[in-house]
Amino acid sequence: MSAADLTRLGEELVVASTRLSRLATRNVNTLPHAAMRVLGRLDELGEARISELAKADRCSQPTMSNLVQRLEEQGWVRRTADPADSRASLISLTDAGLAELRSARSQAGAALAAHLGHLSAPDLATLEAAATVIHKLLTIDPLEATPR
Repeated sequence: MSAADLTRLGEELVVASTRLSRLATRNVNTLPHAAMRVLGRLDELGEARISELAKADRCSQPTMSNLVQRLEEQGWVRRTADPADSRASLISLTDAGLAELRSARSQAGAALAAHLGHLSAPDLATLEAAATVIHKLLTIDPLEATPR
């Protein structure tokens, strides 16, 4: 595939995944999107500083501080002192936060299941294979990987 073809495919994946995410959460009583992103990032990466969370979420540090404070009030995240810098805190997911995240993901999955049930067996098999490939894609560091 040419670089232009790969770029077009990348664009299609971004558009499709964004629309799929919106479809999955549109009619469910789940976490606000911003909260789900932060809890999901902590689940994926472990503890992080607010500055790292803000950078990853592409928002300001004060915005992330406010969001983390609300999540902390819910008991979904905790702050601990950063052993490398006494001025900073590390934010981590609590068991309650993980349970809330899993519940939100389950609700979103159930919402998608209603749509998935209308697909053919070959289409479902294709989606299963695509999900595997997408997870693999997420582990690739383009600076270290050799293109195939």
